[in-house]
Amino acid sequence: MATPAANASTNRHLFLTCESGKLIQFDTETCRHHTLFQGQSPDYLFGIACRDSMVYFAGCTFLAMANIRSQGFEFVKMVTPFKPLRGMHNRVMRYVWTELGAHSRVIPYGKPDLHQMNIYDSTVYVTATSWNEIWLLDLDLNLKQRIQIQPHIRNYHHLNNVVCDGQHFYVCLNRYERSGGSGGYAKFDLGWNEVERRALGWESHALSVIDGEIVHLCCSTEGAGKEIRHPRRAGLMIDDTLVFEYDPSQYYCKDFSMDDERIYVVGGENTTRERRKEAAGVVFILNRNYELLRKCVMPGIGGLNGCRLSGLDYSNGTMRIPSASRAFGDSYHHEEKTMAMEVPR
Repeated sequence: MATPAANASTNRHLFLTCESGKLIQFDTETCRHHTLFQGQSPDYLFGIACRDSMVYFAGCTFLAMANIRSQGFEFVKMVTPFKPLRGMHNRVMRYVWTELGAHSRVIPYGKPDLHQMNIYDSTVYVTATSWNEIWLLDLDLNLKQRIQIQPHIRNYHHLNNVVCDGQHFYVCLNRYERSGGSGGYAKFDLGWNEVERRALGWESHALSVIDGEIVHLCCSTEGAGKEIRHPRRAGLMIDDTLVFEYDPSQYYCKDFSMDDERIYVVGGENTTRERRKEAAGVVFILNRNYELLRKCVMPGIGGLNGCRLSGLDYSNGTMRIPSASRAFGDSYHHEEKTMAMEVPR
């Protein structure tokens, strides 16, 4: 069972999830950090979302929630919605899933490989990447609904995150067509009826809709036998324009957060997947003109997968969209200023 780390002060501003299974609290002014939670190997941490004093986070097979108060970190709950298959059972089910169409009957295989998450109204939305699904959970992490993103092809889309601009849901597709090629997104109305699917950038790792613009993070990674079918460049894009670029031979990045003054792009040292849990984490701090202010490298904590700011964070896609309250009802309008996490000082 994973256990929380020792209590620590709560006046930090950025929460980070790591390949090493750590939940990190990071001071954006000093670049100092400390561990709030240490998961059990080999589970990494990926998705993270905040609501008032609650922080929600996900590993490849579990979801968890905790309170962050002035007294410190208070672990609340961990759930494992589906027990993953392993060994030969995993290989057989994956063959059935991909070759024989078992996905049409929603038969899971392997680990769900949970990735990024966001909270809208009273629902937590999280991507189950290996199963090509979006999971909807209540705020107590009870699974309410599973939405499959079609068509499910042999090389699944590798869903990274889901955001809402108040009128539509957008699902980030790391593999729009195939591995090592273009990224993109699928767009849905609020009833989850697909209205658009578009290729955009390459190897997409995070996506949001901010002030009507598609903001997304493109990566360039190489693996054994992997054929790269895109420019060997990486960084933050606005629609089709690369506005911040980093060196993909040194780092890979997985998520970003944004407030009125700064943008935080997080990732890790570019190394083999097996060594990412011991690699250095990196946070690029930009101004809103996409100029690099500071690069914070943190050796040995593991590559960073997810990030969320305490307080205001535009990365969930709805904070500046006037139609959001109409889409979700009056209760959403009431929560619009408080849905982001406020940490006691």
